[in-house]
Amino acid sequence: MNNKNLVKGTMVYSLSTIVTKLGSLIFLPIITRLLTKEEFGIVGTLGPIATLFAVILGLGLYNAQMKKYIELKDNEEELGSYMFSTAMVIIIFNVLTYIFLLTPLAKTLFSYVIDLTTVKYNPLVIITVVIASVNALNTLATTLFRMKKMYMKVAIGSMISLFTTYILTIIFIKNLKMGVFGNQFANLIAILVLLLYYFKDYFGKFRLKLNFDYMKYSIKNGVPLIFIELTDQIVNFSDRILIAKFSSFANAGIYTLAYTGGQVLSVVTSSFINSWTPEFYEAMKIDKNNPRITKSLEDFLALISFVCVGAQLFAPEAVRLVFPASYASSINPIPIILAGVVIRSLICLDYFFHFHEDSMFIFYFSVCALIFNLSANLILIPKYPEHGILIASWTTLIAFLLRIIIEFVIIKKRYKISFNYKKLILYLVIVINPVILYLGNENISLMKFGIKIIYFAVVIKLLVNKEVYNKISGILVKLKNKVVKK
Repeated sequence: MNNKNLVKGTMVYSLSTIVTKLGSLIFLPIITRLLTKEEFGIVGTLGPIATLFAVILGLGLYNAQMKKYIELKDNEEELGSYMFSTAMVIIIFNVLTYIFLLTPLAKTLFSYVIDLTTVKYNPLVIITVVIASVNALNTLATTLFRMKKMYMKVAIGSMISLFTTYILTIIFIKNLKMGVFGNQFANLIAILVLLLYYFKDYFGKFRLKLNFDYMKYSIKNGVPLIFIELTDQIVNFSDRILIAKFSSFANAGIYTLAYTGGQVLSVVTSSFINSWTPEFYEAMKIDKNNPRITKSLEDFLALISFVCVGAQLFAPEAVRLVFPASYASSINPIPIILAGVVIRSLICLDYFFHFHEDSMFIFYFSVCALIFNLSANLILIPKYPEHGILIASWTTLIAFLLRIIIEFVIIKKRYKISFNYKKLILYLVIVINPVILYLGNENISLMKFGIKIIYFAVVIKLLVNKEVYNKISGILVKLKNKVVKK
């Protein structure tokens, strides 16, 4: 694997993701003050619906595009024809979906998922699906830019989307009094702006030559991914929908804040995975048993575990300082959610199966996680609605852990690829244990703060070996040089 490209990609993605995530955190206290907990809960419930529909409406075709790009990257005409054919599949499917949304049946089906007396089907649900539709096209463009290693394009696109969303949200909610609809309308405008930004370098490269073989290839290699991703996203997001349905939109709002705070850790995970993916495909094409592939993942888990523990320990102070006192209860699930992000980052193991065209295996893994997660939530949240937030946090973590364990076993048996499992287990125990749960709860004291510092020092000693230290130092030096040059 090209470590120079990997570090460069991770650095650029990290910078952009840091800006977008920090931007989200900066704007989040403002949004929580502009919306009531119930309204914030509605926003937090519509978000997962948009994500789930983006998976369905995108038909998983971005995955097929990643592999096809490697084959056609030296032939612009054929690549342009492939891109056009793929986009047409999505557009046709999306138009049919819009027609279905206008039927009474669609509204009835949505009523089983969300309370339509509180969340209006038209315009809130309709506009949420339209957001998902545009996001499906943007995902195609983003995936190609990643494969082309156009790191800055993706980074700038993320920042455009972020600032457009939040600036318009504040204007629509504060000045125009549009409430939840203002939030959704701002999201729609932001992703349309992003679509225009991507137009020249993606849609402008289309060759208007429809190729049915390319359409068939995309559907064959992409559609199975719908079920895989959908099951993952249901595991990831169904908790908010169930909390809103069986507990309250206020609790859904508290959980949304905790979840959003926990997702700050994905700054590192998504940055690494985004830059690791093209390097992985190219390395596997040359040597499927390259030990640096597994080593890079092991070092990555050590790095993300280190960041996770820091966030788990000091999140209570940060939340108390930044957010309204009414959201203090969002602190307790944050350590669990952060540990879940660490575990979920290992879903990058999926690419071993994608590369070998064994994507259906991932569907089976995802279904196992989905069955556990949904069953546990459907049984426990209605029975103990007052504990719905903690229940949802734990069931999500355990579901992803079960899936990752199964993937490790199958990768070892089917592809003869092994990892340093003792190290991986150590990293996971460090990020989820009774001590970290106690230190990361909402009760804050000076003595407890001192214990946190001692615990963090011990974790640094355990996690930051020579390889991880060099990786962190290299990234920091490059960031410093980049800032100095500017």
